Order: sequence, then structure tokens, then C-alpha cells
Amino acid sequence: MKKYVFVFATVLSFISACDTKKNRNNQNDTSESTARMFSRFIPMDSANKMIGSYLNSIQNTDSNLQALIIDMDQLRRYTDSMATTSRITHLKLFFAHTLKYINAGHANQNAGYHSGAFTIIVAGYDSAGNYVYFNGDNVLEYLAPCPPNCDLGKAGQPFLTN
Repeated sequence: MKKYVFVFATVLSFISACDTKKNRNNQNDTSESTARMFSRFIPMDSANKMIGSYLNSIQNTDSNLQALIIDMDQLRRYTDSMATTSRITHLKLFFAHTLKYINAGHANQNAGYHSGAFTIIVAGYDSAGNYVYFNGDNVLEYLAPCPPNCDLGKAGQPFLTN
């Protein structure tokens, strides 16, 4: 369970980059986000402490999942495509096995920390708690597992850096 809490926190840090223009322009103003019960901004040193705890808790091999990377263009496409009456106010992140892992005969089997077996399904919902789908009945999936997809400059490192 602890690994899923950490993965959730990591994914939220990636998703926070998709915040509104107002919040992108006022990155130092955290009063709104810190007053919320969840989805808050935290300092880089706190995030690195959390990341380090997770990495130290797993056997750090090339097959263990360290992070999941979401394509922000796809996420924006999903959140920006809705009519104002169906505006997405929250994103729900579902832990899931990849179809490749399931179709290889591993349905309902614990995947442990293995990269490529774990993914997150992203589904938006509105202020009334109703799911908002993309183009009828689609939700977002296919986060790139790290490893092996980690080699992107500073973002390829296991910790946050300036």
C-alpha cells in the first residue's frame, strides 16, 4: 500500500504542471493549494525525502518501477476538450495492471514493483462527482514506466534537481 501512496504522490507532481494559467503565473502563491485537503504543493526537499524513502524501500534494480511519466499534451487534450457544463474539477487516479501484463497471463496476480506491469488510469470528474469522458467513453492511460523511460536530462534522475 505504501508504494501506491508514493506513486500517487509522484504522479500528482507531474499532473500539477497542468494547472490553470492563473496558477502557472502565480507559482509562488501556495495559499490556495495549501488550504486544500489534498493536491497541495510541497517543497522539493520534502519531495526528495519522500522519493528517497520509497527508493530505499525497494530493491533498486532496473526492473523496479521508480516513477510513471504522463504526456501533458494528452492530459491537456483531455481536460481542455470538455464543454463548460462538464468541466473537470478533479482527476481520479486508478492503480491498474497494464494490458500487456494481463494479456501475458498475469491477470489478478500481484506485480510487485515490476516496471511495465503497473499503470495508472486517469479519469476526470465534475463538481457533481460525475465522470467526464473523452470522445464518448475514453479515459487516459499509458504512462511511461521509469525505468526504462527515464533518460530525459535532469528529469531522468531519481531525485528532483534545479
